[in-house]
Amino acid sequence: MFRSILAMGALALAPLSAIHAQEFPNRPIRLVVPYPAGGAMDVSARVVAQELNNVLKQAVIVENRAGGAGTLAADYVSKAKPDGYTLCWCPTGPLVITPLSDATVPYDPLKDLAPVNHTLNFENVLMARKDLPASDMKQLLELGRNAKEPLTYSTPGAGGTHHLGGEWLKKETGLNLMHVPYKGENPAVTAVMAGQIDMAFASALIAAPAVKDGRAKLIANVGPTRSKLLPDLPTVSELGFPNYAWVNFVGVNAPAGTPPAIIEQLSKAIAQAARTPAVENRLAEMGITVVGGGPTEYEAFLRKEMQTWGNLLKTTNVTRE
Repeated sequence: MFRSILAMGALALAPLSAIHAQEFPNRPIRLVVPYPAGGAMDVSARVVAQELNNVLKQAVIVENRAGGAGTLAADYVSKAKPDGYTLCWCPTGPLVITPLSDATVPYDPLKDLAPVNHTLNFENVLMARKDLPASDMKQLLELGRNAKEPLTYSTPGAGGTHHLGGEWLKKETGLNLMHVPYKGENPAVTAVMAGQIDMAFASALIAAPAVKDGRAKLIANVGPTRSKLLPDLPTVSELGFPNYAWVNFVGVNAPAGTPPAIIEQLSKAIAQAARTPAVENRLAEMGITVVGGGPTEYEAFLRKEMQTWGNLLKTTNVTRE
């Protein structure tokens, strides 16, 4: 009898979040993607979600909620019940760039969304038209210094990471560059392949086929490490500019107030799913690197990203479309 009373007392003192975690998940989880179906963001979510089904022994359903440069989905998740069953597959834009550049965004990414897992980094490169008289960063710098007119670079639109990455490169290297925004990555890259634009910042996934077919050339990788898809391409930081490196990341976020035990359980499950060899290899083929950082590391990463891009926004004339 005495032991039974002790057991009941221990149960009463157990953290409520731990009890919830033991029961979690007992129904399907929604993974909300801020962009339409079919793109790299959507495909990467589905690749990870399929394996996450197996890890959690529960259905993980990908739901596309496009609009507002990704902010509609992030806002929707921020206002969802904080029980771990509604998650955001959130990239750099709606978590960092847009909240910093648009005061009308209705959520605070650090206060209203809980970091769960820094899951992926999309690898990006600087590519050039095939007849540009420069084939690497050193030659590009020489060309830029001697050019009478600025070199043009295209991006998927004004105010995003590609645009900011170009302005950052100007500040870091002294290159005279002129930004030419397009409505999407494919038309921005197509303009380079057609010889209408000198260069483009593009995902490795989009750039690799164009280079393979001889329709463009690669100048440098703009990320912190070399790409698994393009391992022979050096980074800008390797080429004498150690402060220059940026990525488009994807993390999983939950509504603020989600029990810590559930967040920890989800984070470990997501990392396990993404690190499954078949999943990691499939993502590498898309120019995507698995990170798998937990909640603490992810929050520190987000704060650093906000500082980096925030400082750049303050010192440039970049505005969101």
